Order: sequence, then C-alpha cells, then structure tokens
Amino acid sequence: MSGATAAVGIWAPRRSPLTQNVAAMYALQIANYLIPFVTLPYLIRALGAEQYGVMAMAYAVVFFMVLFVDSGFNTLATRRLARPGIRAGHISEIFVATQLIKLAQCAAMFLLLCALSAVVPQVGEVSAVYLASFPIVLGSLLYPTWLFQGLQIMHFTAACSVGGRLLATVGIFVLVQDAGDVVFAALLQASATAMSGLLALPILFGRVRLSLVVPWRRVRVRMRRTLADARPLALAEYLTDAVGNSGVFILGFFASDAVVGVYAAVEKMARAGASLFQPLMKALFPALAARWISRAADTPVYCRSWTRRMLSLAIVLGVAMFVAAPTALELLFGAGWAEHALLLRVLAVWIAASVAATVVGQFWLLARGARSAYARCLIAAGAVQLLAVLIGAGLYRARGLVVAIVIAELVRLALFCVAARRAERGVSACAS
Repeated sequence: MSGATAAVGIWAPRRSPLTQNVAAMYALQIANYLIPFVTLPYLIRALGAEQYGVMAMAYAVVFFMVLFVDSGFNTLATRRLARPGIRAGHISEIFVATQLIKLAQCAAMFLLLCALSAVVPQVGEVSAVYLASFPIVLGSLLYPTWLFQGLQIMHFTAACSVGGRLLATVGIFVLVQDAGDVVFAALLQASATAMSGLLALPILFGRVRLSLVVPWRRVRVRMRRTLADARPLALAEYLTDAVGNSGVFILGFFASDAVVGVYAAVEKMARAGASLFQPLMKALFPALAARWISRAADTPVYCRSWTRRMLSLAIVLGVAMFVAAPTALELLFGAGWAEHALLLRVLAVWIAASVAATVVGQFWLLARGARSAYARCLIAAGAVQLLAVLIGAGLYRARGLVVAIVIAELVRLALFCVAARRAERGVSACAS
C-alpha cells in the first residue's frame, strides 16, 4: 500500500475547542490587521499623504488580485474541511487541488500586473510600487489560513502569523524614513503574509501531516469538482469583496492623491474596528458548518444566540466610534484631522451594518450549505454597491463615497435576511 493510500485511513488532527480557536484567531487578526495599523500614523508622517495615496492605490489594485485568487475557493475548502470525520488523505487531496488552482491564478495575476504596468501610464509611472505590492498575492498562496480554519486548529499558526507581521513592522520602522522609501514600504507591507507562510511550513507537514504525494487522477477529479462548485460562489464573493474594497481605487479617478490618502487612512480605522469581529466569525464558521451537517435540528437556537451577541457588540462599537471620531483622528494622525470626523462617523454606521450582514449571510446561509442563495444575494448587493459608489464618489468625492457604502451595506443585510427567512421556511416545509 502506498503512502498516499495509507494516509486516507489516518484521522485528521484533533480539533481544538472553540475558545482556543477564537483566541488564536484574535492573535492572527492582531498580526494581519492591528499590527500594520500601528504603522499607519508613522507611514503617513514619513511618506506624506500624497505618497501614501500612491501606495494605497497600488495596494487597492493588487488586492483585487488577492480576491481573485481567494474568492470562493477559501470558503468552499473551509466548509469541506469542517466536515466531521474527515481523514488526513482527504485533507491532502483538498489542499493539493486547491493550491494548484490558486497557483495558476497567481501566475495569471502576475502577468496581468505586468501588462498593466506596460499599458496604463498611471501604473507604469510608479510600476515599482505596484510590483513591490504583488507579494500580497503570493502570501495568500503560501499561508493557507483556510486550511487551519477548516480543521479548527488555528492555535498552531498564531505565532507564525505574529512573527511574520512583526518582522515586516520592524523593517518599516528601520528602512522607511521619507517619501523616497515608498517602494520599501510597499514591499515590506506586502511580504508579511508570505513570511508568515514560510514560518508555518513545519506545522503544515508536521502537525497536520500533509502529503503532496497524492495520485494525480484523484487530484484531477478534485480540481474539476472544486472548480465547478466554487464558480458561482467565487464570482459572487469576488464581486462583493472587490466592490467593497474599491473605495480607494474608485476615488482615485475623481479626487487628488491627497484626498485619496485621507480617505484611505479613515477607512483603515473603520475597517480596524470591523476587523475585531472577524476572528470570532472565522472561528465560528467551521463549527457552525459542522453543526448544520450533523445536528441541523438544534443549530438555529445556537445560531440565534451568537447572532444576538455579535449584533449587540457591533452596535456598541459603532456608537463608541461615532462619539470618539474627532479625538481619535487627532490622536492618531495629528492636528487638523478632526475636520474629517464626518467620514469616520458615517463609517461607524457601516460597521454595525457590515457585522450584521456578515453574521446573517455566513451563519444562516453559507454555513448551512445554501451557497446558491448566498451567491445570488452577494451578486445583487455587489451590483447595487458598485452603482452607489460610482455615483457617490463621482458627485461628492469622499463624503458621497462613505454614504454610498453604508446604503449598499444595508441593502446587503436586507437581502440576506430575506434569503435566510426563505431558507428557514423551506426547511420547515420539508419537515412537515
């Protein structure tokens, strides 16, 4: 019996308790978001609003490529890995098939970035900054967060993620001194996740017992199935995430680099607040998916309890940010920034709406396997948001943009609520 075949009979690593996974996800979130947030005031002071705006534009463009590589595939693989009783051989099949698809997509995105640098003058003039930002895409490949999330063993990788982010942060404080160091700043920020992935390699092949020696026939079948299942979800997630993160990119067509830099800094503050909920949602998602598969009857009660808790916390955070907006901006970015408090206050409303929409969509639709309904809601909400953002940014610049973002988020929440209610009625009808 070959090693690959024998591996099929080996059980997956023991899953950690929910509390341990939540703690690990928060450590990961600190590494992925809050540690870079510490460098934000320093970068704005060192680079200036204009050069920071250039770097923000490059990051926004390359982030679309990250979304293309991740959308659909991460969510689908996470839910498959969360299935109770999965074995190590199947984990290796899912890992190899998913990574091969994502590797091909990374190569396509690099060629696209090179083409943009050659064809688009605005990109070509600062092509070094754009190319220096591309390691963000490679980091998505090298650090498979979805694998650890699906297996519910996030505590294995928290130290790796923090280590990679800290290395990048130290490099920023040491190497970035003025506006001429914008390429170093982009490269260091973009390389953090890739460094975390390199640190996590011993865990992948030691603790998780991954094997890359998987029969090609089985990998080919798994890839075809993954592409077929992920296609509608990938389109929906990409549209939603791309539009949702396109504020800086779209505003760049209508406003100066300085205005883009101001908006990028304020948006980052709001997203830092919303990111406080992501670790809990990411830790709960595979646990809820496993519950919907094995214990569907009592899962709605469990979902309802967590939904109430998270919505209450989101409202509290939104109110606190609304009240503290002028003071927080002055403390972080210096004198004169309080005049931009209105932007942050509007985005405080977005935080509550965004958390509510994510909870309803992921807990009540995606985790229970209602991928089609989830995808339809995302596509409709994404189309509304794209139209609203273009109109808002085009007519009223940054202020119009933040209002459009809030309106679109409320539409997404309403669509998810309607779809979740229909799904619940469908289950009740089948049961009767």
